[in-house]
Amino acid sequence: MQKTTEYLCRHHGGDGHKAAEKTIQSHAKNHDRDFQTFWHRHCDRQLSDKASVIDLGCGPGLWLNELAALYPNARLTGIELAPYMLDRINGLATNINIIIDDLNNPTVDIPVHSVDVVLANLLIHELHQPVTLFSKLRSWLKPGSVLILCDMVRQPLADYLEHQYADINLGSHTPDYEALTNAFQHFQEHNRYHPEDLIQLLERCGFKVIESELFKNGRAVRIAAISV
Repeated sequence: MQKTTEYLCRHHGGDGHKAAEKTIQSHAKNHDRDFQTFWHRHCDRQLSDKASVIDLGCGPGLWLNELAALYPNARLTGIELAPYMLDRINGLATNINIIIDDLNNPTVDIPVHSVDVVLANLLIHELHQPVTLFSKLRSWLKPGSVLILCDMVRQPLADYLEHQYADINLGSHTPDYEALTNAFQHFQEHNRYHPEDLIQLLERCGFKVIESELFKNGRAVRIAAISV
């Protein structure tokens, strides 16, 4: 777990407090009306007041608290490892349980076929490989239950640099060396997969993809898949 914790801190810019604050500030944007429309379209038939829902990489638990307000008797579980995210968790509803685990190779004991919905929002690109997690999810989810996956996908380097350095003319000004090194490292980490890569991986791991849609001007994808 220690190696993954160190990796996540570096991936999040080396400043855990800043990363946690950014997660809180961007929560509404990452769970906006389009996300919620997609979520309800695929999850409402699975959700009930006694449903079991897992939020992978739940951060400060804000989405879990929103679900708890809708389903006060549901079993809501968040799995998180980064200590700076865990430190920002407070005021959770009583039906929320937080588990500390490394999602690269989860060791948490989730009963087989006991989960109705799983969310992986901006998580998969942070894993060394997602197959181990997908295999665990197949075991946890009830047959026909839903995985919602939202993540960054491959984009041209020029687009990424424009997004990172929109106010800097690279032809006349060279940014700080460390900042550039981090930007190119982050480019590799945020560009691991094409949307089709994720779809094919899920299908090879025993899921049936029922919908996918691009957002963030093609820089991210939402996927709904069911366990079969």
